Amino acid sequence: MTGKDGKQRERILEAVFYLLVLAAITCFAAVQTYGDPPDEINRFKVVEYICNHGRLPHGADPEVILDGYGASYAFQPILTYIIQGFLLRFLKIFTSDSYVLLLAARMVNAVFGVLMAYYVRQIAKEAWESPYLQWVFTLMVVFLPQNIFIHSYVNTDSMAMLSVAVIFYTLLRAQRTGYGRDNCVRLSAGIILCALSYYNAYGIIVAAMLIFALDFVHIFGEKGVRVEWQALLRKGMFVSAIVLAGIGWWFIRNAVLYDGDIIAMDARRQCAIRTATEEFNPLTRVTYQNSGRTLREMLFGSGYLTLLRDSFIAMFGPMRIPTHGLIYLWYKRFWIIACTVAVLPVQRLWGDGRRGEERKKKLVFYFSMALFCAVTVALSIYYSYTWEYQPQGRYILPVLIPLMYLVTVGVEKLCGLLEWGGGRMAAAAQGDGRKRLAGGAGRVCGNLLCIGIMAYVLLAFAYSLFARFLPYYL
Repeated sequence: MTGKDGKQRERILEAVFYLLVLAAITCFAAVQTYGDPPDEINRFKVVEYICNHGRLPHGADPEVILDGYGASYAFQPILTYIIQGFLLRFLKIFTSDSYVLLLAARMVNAVFGVLMAYYVRQIAKEAWESPYLQWVFTLMVVFLPQNIFIHSYVNTDSMAMLSVAVIFYTLLRAQRTGYGRDNCVRLSAGIILCALSYYNAYGIIVAAMLIFALDFVHIFGEKGVRVEWQALLRKGMFVSAIVLAGIGWWFIRNAVLYDGDIIAMDARRQCAIRTATEEFNPLTRVTYQNSGRTLREMLFGSGYLTLLRDSFIAMFGPMRIPTHGLIYLWYKRFWIIACTVAVLPVQRLWGDGRRGEERKKKLVFYFSMALFCAVTVALSIYYSYTWEYQPQGRYILPVLIPLMYLVTVGVEKLCGLLEWGGGRMAAAAQGDGRKRLAGGAGRVCGNLLCIGIMAYVLLAFAYSLFARFLPYYL
């Protein structure tokens, strides 16, 4: 097959992939009952307000206040709801059908899901030359059942997932090409999307700032450290200017509306104190923290970690539609094995080949992504311990891309071990024919391993959709 034919085949395969992603998300979006997905009714209040009034609500407006809980989602970044609200305002010119309007709002997130899939695919092509590894990473991220589900209803999580994909891709690409104007603009766009979507994903912004800054720091061993101050300041100010232009309006608005509280968290709490019922009022609600129970009790004595893991993989509707137990079990085992192999220095068997500067960039990248994951998980745990016990995987879903990147690194090393073993067999073989057979056997085994992983991911998703989700509603 010629190079031109190969590229054409790849484009067709990718087009089919994006269509499948859209179809899968649409299956969820079109079928599930309004209000079944987590907090959709309360989130839709903000969308409906914007649709009806053509303006953004105050967080304490009675029309958007959460029944019982008090406060509202209008205190938090609402760019997704703004897009959905004004889209519905336009569509109301043509129809007042509530199902059509709800589906239209949900399809905004479906578009975010397809865009995320596009950037995940770009990450895969940037990170690995092998098409097998590229598709392993792509399918593991995109067709994790919970990822498809998160793009199928009204929320801000979907935009947050897209923003993580954009930022991750830009940071990875910049390791090879540097921070030119295109990468700086793309990084700025990712940060804007993240900042206006979901506080739980803000760890990726911290990671991006760290990776960006340290890219201009060069270590020369005994010669010391050199910092490219001029380039760092020039490009850093360029990124900052775009980001501030994109998000400044929201935080200025918060400062004006909520007496200088730019992130509106204290304003939200005060509103909840005034409007919540006793059961959910911040002053009277019972939490693990104020009831004297320890963090250890919550994590290990309540099933918290198990439910968090399972709902990270697949838990649909109002947290009542699980997938098959074996899917959770085998995902867990596979991730543990792959992550363990990923952190072992097994590549020394066939040589790493990275120069000092490349190694520094890799270490900074890995450390920053580990920090992002740790911050995201810690925020989820802190919320459950101090505010409301909610072991929901969607709160930590932003770590999906770096986690699957690590898992794919583990798969890559496993494939490398298989090829290395085949090479050792070839070296010991007698005769050219046997050497070629032994040398190719390791590569074939590695490719078969990748195919097996891809098959498992797709079958697990298909089972979750067709055997668990759709029968629940249909």
